[in-house]
Amino acid sequence: MKFMSFNIQHATDYIRQVIDLDYFAKEIKRLNPDFLGLNEVMNEGDDEEYTDQVKFFCDKLGWNGFFGLGAMIDGNNPFGNAVLTKYPIKEVENIQIPDPEDKSEPTYYESRCVIRTVVNVGGADVCWLVCHMGLAHLERVNAVEVICRLIDETDMPVILMGDFNIEPDGEVLQPIRERLHDTADLFEGAREMTYPSDKPRKKIDYIFYRGLRCTGAETLHDVIADHLPVVADFEAE
Repeated sequence: MKFMSFNIQHATDYIRQVIDLDYFAKEIKRLNPDFLGLNEVMNEGDDEEYTDQVKFFCDKLGWNGFFGLGAMIDGNNPFGNAVLTKYPIKEVENIQIPDPEDKSEPTYYESRCVIRTVVNVGGADVCWLVCHMGLAHLERVNAVEVICRLIDETDMPVILMGDFNIEPDGEVLQPIRERLHDTADLFEGAREMTYPSDKPRKKIDYIFYRGLRCTGAETLHDVIADHLPVVADFEAE
């Protein structure tokens, strides 16, 4: 089963700098993941460009999907993460990450979430987590605390993916590394930089796991959005 993590930047074509849902649907079909975690996804809101992107992709692809609200942008414009899959979703819930009380770090702040999904991989139920961490250090600390709690609460195999906005040696990732394996530790292609997509300078997109066998992982060199997609293949142990 192929899992893919992809920050789609609102489905903005990186070359033309326009939102193009048809283009992204075609690219998703071409890349052909079984399970796809998306960051920076819009839902229907007040502004014209805020449409139900998950429904569009599901209708185009014939897949199942779920939108997880992170923040309301400029009033009533829903923005967050999503999961898409060719296969049934057994359970799904959206879990809000607490905003930090201290917002003194000079950066952009945005409320974030984790989507927790249960799917079947090769006969095994898997806890699949999709997250987009914040730019501020304390936002990422809060995200890691929520993610580690979800990992510790389940006996199922776990796959965690997303744009974490932190490079591999970041100390804040250590609690996750103590619990899960990084696919980039196994395959050279998965260690490659992911952002920005045309001239990647840093790796901030990841797929972690436990309780499964990872048979391959890589960063795809497809300039579609501003991030490169990362993929990993798994089978039951």
